[in-house]
Amino acid sequence: MIRKQLSPRRQTVFVSTLTTVFCFSSLSPIFVEPAQAQNFVERIGRLFSNSRPEGNASGRSRGGATRSQCSQIDKNTLIALVPQSNEGLTTQAHPQFLFYLPFGGSSQSLPAKFRLLNEQKKSVLTKPLPFSLPETKGIVSITLPSTEKPLLIGQRYRWYLNITCVNEQGLNTNISVDGWIKRVAAIPQIVRPIKKTGHQPQYVLYAENNIWYETVSKIAKNHATHQQEWYRLLALFELEEFATSPIYELKLQQPSRI
Repeated sequence: MIRKQLSPRRQTVFVSTLTTVFCFSSLSPIFVEPAQAQNFVERIGRLFSNSRPEGNASGRSRGGATRSQCSQIDKNTLIALVPQSNEGLTTQAHPQFLFYLPFGGSSQSLPAKFRLLNEQKKSVLTKPLPFSLPETKGIVSITLPSTEKPLLIGQRYRWYLNITCVNEQGLNTNISVDGWIKRVAAIPQIVRPIKKTGHQPQYVLYAENNIWYETVSKIAKNHATHQQEWYRLLALFELEEFATSPIYELKLQQPSRI
């Protein structure tokens, strides 16, 4: 399933988001000259809205889960906070991923399963990672554990997240979402300014350099400070209602001991 093009409402929200990001960057030590403004906006626009030629992955869930199958699920199913192209860049060896979970879990819930494959379709994880679900639906984050192999610079990977809910007949219904991530080297334009002190929002540096995953994770980490940016980012996914809600960091589920 391919995500549809942005609706007129989302396009309006997206332009507002770009304006906010640019305003923050123009106040920072790294000043974007007026002549560069258009290129800056176009670069961020491409970052979110360009489609991949392959078009074989989707940032929204599959599996056809509906209200009749899992009563807690509303109009939004499992959503990954990724560009419309469904592929983003990262500079991190163990990056963070953000999702919207459409239902809460319990002590009896099956864990979410996260998988990561290289371009040869071989797993780079020792095994699928099981994450415990929070008690309520909302925005969640998953960080690739440091105990796993680091992502290699220049390599593309495909990730999968699978969650399971119980339908009205008491049967398990699987919902999955998948996407692509590519690690790139952290260029000096990012590394040097971040090491300095100051009031420059770090997400601006990543946004200016088309690094999607760190742009989103930096805004999410400081969403109480970057309230407008966080709200408008969520608006791109029609998730504005969760702008003031906590972000749950999913924890690895430990194997049970007999």
